[in-house]
Amino acid sequence: MTKAILIGLGLLATAVAQDASPRRVTLPFRDATAPRKLIVDGLTGNVSIKGYDGKDAIIEYTGRGTFFNRGVSAPPPAGMRRLSPDRNDLNATEQNNVIRVNGAILGRTDLTIQVPTETSVTVNVFAGDAISIENISGEIEASNMAGPVTITNSSGSVVAHSMSGKITASLNKVTPDKSMSFSTMNGDIEVTLPADTKARLKMKTYNGEIFTDTDFDVKSEPGDSPVQETRTYKGKTKVFRLRHGDGSSYATINGGGPEYQFTTFNGHILIHKK
Repeated sequence: MTKAILIGLGLLATAVAQDASPRRVTLPFRDATAPRKLIVDGLTGNVSIKGYDGKDAIIEYTGRGTFFNRGVSAPPPAGMRRLSPDRNDLNATEQNNVIRVNGAILGRTDLTIQVPTETSVTVNVFAGDAISIENISGEIEASNMAGPVTITNSSGSVVAHSMSGKITASLNKVTPDKSMSFSTMNGDIEVTLPADTKARLKMKTYNGEIFTDTDFDVKSEPGDSPVQETRTYKGKTKVFRLRHGDGSSYATINGGGPEYQFTTFNGHILIHKK
C-alpha cells in the first residue's frame, strides 16, 4: 500500500505571497534494512537534501507564491469533491522503500529534506535557485534547469547537470568501476576526488580551461587522430582534415578506471585531490 500525504500550500492568487512559516512532515521508509531511495521531481524552488543518523525522511517546506500571479486551483462546485490533484499541493509518497516528492505545478516550494545517510538520491528541479546535497552515501543524480548544483561531504557515484549554473562536487569516496558525469551549459565544473581514485577523464570546454592540482596523479593522454572527411564538389574530390575528434581532452587518474565525463560550454573545469 502506498502512503501518501497531500500538503496544501495555501498560495495566494493575486500576489506573489510570502509564507515564511515552514511546514514539516515525517515519512518513514518501509524497510530500514533495505536500500533506500529519494526522488524529488518537478520542483520550482530551492532543494536541500542532507543525510543524518536516522530512519525516516523529514520533509520541511515553505511555499512562496505562484508564477505570474496565476491562481490557486478553483474550489470544487457546491456538492462536489475534487478528483484531480490540486496543482498547488506538495505530494509525498512512499512505496517499496522509495520516497517520491512532487512539487506543485505553478507554486514555488523551497524544500529541506533529511534522509538516512545511506540513501540514493535523484533530484530534478525545473526552475529553482539551487540544489544542495550533503552527507549522502549512494547514487546521486541531480538536474537543475536554471541554477547551480552543489554536492558536499558525500560518497558514491554522481551524475550532475545544469543548464545554467556551476557544478560543485566534493566526494569522500567513489564507487569503484562506476562512471560519473558532470555537465553544464554555462558555468564552471569543480570536482574534488579522493586521492586514490582510479578513473579515465573525458573533458570538454568550449570557452574555458582545464586545471588540476599539481600534486594529483593526473596524466594527460595524447589526442586522438584527426578526423578526415572526403567531399566531392563539381566533380573534384577533396580530403578535409578536421579538428581532433570531438574536441575532448583525455587524462587518467592513478592509471585509469571508469570514465568520468566533464562538459561545459562556457566555463572552466577544475579537478582537485581531496
